[in-house]
Amino acid sequence: METIAVKKEELKNYHFINHEVLLHPDKIKERRHLLEESMKLGNDYKNKVRLICLTTDGAIEVHTTVWAVTDTHVELKSGTDIPVHCILEVIK
Repeated sequence: METIAVKKEELKNYHFINHEVLLHPDKIKERRHLLEESMKLGNDYKNKVRLICLTTDGAIEVHTTVWAVTDTHVELKSGTDIPVHCILEVIK
């Protein structure tokens, strides 16, 4: 799948899809694990990850630090967030 690289500041210009993008429960569980691991790396070491997300315009990729993970959202620096259900891939 082809992605468009965007800066986290540009995320406000995109509309994330409203349904779960991963079909298999094991993939959803793996995504949760990777997001929580990314949060620890972001908070402890300021490490960035790449998040591949699905929007109404197609797939986008953002290189960012994950500050917090809730049941429904991933929170990035400066109050930006992404719905967890639209994240296709987490790349460390």
